[in-house]
Amino acid sequence: MEASSSPLVRLQDLRAAVDRALERALPDAGDPPHRIHAAMRYAVLSPGKRLRPLLALLSAGYLGCPTHLALPGACALELVHAASLVLDDLPCMDDATTRRGQPSVHVRYGEEVAVLTGVALLNEAYAMVGSATALPEAARCEMTALLARTVGPGGLIGGQDKDLLGVAELTPVAASQLHHEKTGVLFVAAVEMGALSAGADLPSREALRNFARELGLAFQALDDLEDEDDLARDKPTSNLAVLMGVDGLREEARRRLGRAKAALAEGPRSLSPMGDYVDLLIGRAAA
Repeated sequence: MEASSSPLVRLQDLRAAVDRALERALPDAGDPPHRIHAAMRYAVLSPGKRLRPLLALLSAGYLGCPTHLALPGACALELVHAASLVLDDLPCMDDATTRRGQPSVHVRYGEEVAVLTGVALLNEAYAMVGSATALPEAARCEMTALLARTVGPGGLIGGQDKDLLGVAELTPVAASQLHHEKTGVLFVAAVEMGALSAGADLPSREALRNFARELGLAFQALDDLEDEDDLARDKPTSNLAVLMGVDGLREEARRRLGRAKAALAEGPRSLSPMGDYVDLLIGRAAA
């Protein structure tokens, strides 16, 4: 990690690297199947924060891995994230007509194209990791398995199913678990992808997992502060403000951010500077 770069400049550089890599990796819309490729590019390249790939690259960098080696895993995570948004937005799921200030993929291209696009992006993510031959084969195998578990019944799919069914008894613990399964698992997967790219040891990975779990819950708490859509659609299980109120939710975000930073101290000293990036990534709304 370049010592001469300020955290803000470093994030800008990493985000630009991710955007360039995604642009190169995605199929050309001029190649068949044209509408699937166009929808894939639309879903991924629309303006986004790139939080998950940034976490992957930061984790890898502070464990001594060059950015170019960590980019495949980081970008694969962004493809999985984009796929989850495409599928979650469908009318049979969360029924969202806009995403990142633009029409959702199913609104722009149709529901059948959106379904195929989500599946295509997931498969492209697996292929991206599998073809990253600059990484050891064992690392690529573990990264592919990590992606599959993150998407599967114990991750995003299970969380979405639970959200559709509704939580029988709404409690902060139940809502936080739902948030972890729907959102937080991608934060954990992001730092794991970075650690695997770096060939990190188990203590480093455990510290990063604890950090990312708390960070993901802080992110969701802050998101709930700004998101009234769930309440308008009578989906209180998705918004902790119902239980905690605005002030309580803001305090929950502060507490989670503090625990995230503390978790880094449990790992190698090289990870501690990652705490400088937390507020830049998600923490300002908690102030």
